[in-house]
Amino acid sequence: MSVDPWYAVALAGLTVPVLLLVRGRRDLLAYLAAYFFVFGFGPVVSYLLGGAIYFGTNTMLIGRASLGLLLAFAGVLAAGLLVRQRTDLSDPAEDAAEHHFPLVPVVLVALSLYAAVVLVLGGSGFLVGTKLDRIGVAGPGHYDYLLLEMLACSLYFMAAHTSVGRFAYRLNLVVYVVYCVSTGERDFVFVLFALILHRELVSGRGFARPVVWGLALLLGATALFSLRGGGPADAGQVLNQGSVLFVDTWVMAHVPSVDPYAHGATYLDALVNLVPGHAQVPLSQWLVDRYAPGSDSGYGFSLTGEAYLNFGLAGIPVLFAGLTLVHRLLVNRIDRAPVHAYASLLFTIAWMYGFRGESASMLKTCVYGLVFYGLIRLVSVSVKDRAPEEVLRPCA
Repeated sequence: MSVDPWYAVALAGLTVPVLLLVRGRRDLLAYLAAYFFVFGFGPVVSYLLGGAIYFGTNTMLIGRASLGLLLAFAGVLAAGLLVRQRTDLSDPAEDAAEHHFPLVPVVLVALSLYAAVVLVLGGSGFLVGTKLDRIGVAGPGHYDYLLLEMLACSLYFMAAHTSVGRFAYRLNLVVYVVYCVSTGERDFVFVLFALILHRELVSGRGFARPVVWGLALLLGATALFSLRGGGPADAGQVLNQGSVLFVDTWVMAHVPSVDPYAHGATYLDALVNLVPGHAQVPLSQWLVDRYAPGSDSGYGFSLTGEAYLNFGLAGIPVLFAGLTLVHRLLVNRIDRAPVHAYASLLFTIAWMYGFRGESASMLKTCVYGLVFYGLIRLVSVSVKDRAPEEVLRPCA
């Protein structure tokens, strides 16, 4: 089963204006859908216009992959229309001001110092070589640092209510972006876009600035991709951000003809992967082992490809409808408590990142993020409730 790719592009593209017309210009989900459209259908449009696409993409299955992406947008649209975003959201920083989180600036400054030390020690090593070479210069803590930054940047509303917190947050954000650019990583694009969307959502202003920022970040991601790959930064590069189409066509070519449907096994593996000592083979590695055995290259994965791997086309709209409902629930509660504001921002970042990844990384980010928040909140509460002499005694 497949569909004319042009029809899929046109129908999926209607998701954004429909959400804006029905739910209003402040519907955060509409802007996320626009992001998914660029990263999902960008390569499809490039192919249809005669441009280049990711090497290895099975062009015979682009129609089927386009149908899968269209079903993902159908799931987003259905759940987005079913559950309305609140229009009376207040600034979560006002609620956070009722609490004291002394560990927030400490964590942010610590991450800033770590990244600064890595950049100084790496020196000119970050100016030459491939992305893998620069990651090697960054050292073994590279991916742990990137994960911690996703969690730390989600503390925005908890840091924004004090001058110290705002300074520490801005310092960390600047150093984080410099670190990502130096190592060829584009993670900061998801973080910045999610942060901008949430700031504008609670500010009461329009969403013109997020649109401008979104375009700027897309162009920045394209430029970074071109620099690390040595290619030109043209329209083709803008449309070919990520390898979702490659992954989806490859999975559809091999499942179930070569490998059977997983029937939810990868989602179970994602849960098992959270248990220390029970790491499962990531789907990105599963793909490499079958597509290019022995290669040190990475192709990522995709949430649509994983849903198809488990349940075929029928699993795609169910997964994306479920993710949309979780997103709506968190956004509609961001002004209820600091944990909701934190979780909404973190989930948005994880979903944007996971769209080109898999459920295991998305689940890991969210679960570890809640543990991270719990530690900050637990220590913060205990420090607040103690007398000053009790706080100073351990340091004596």
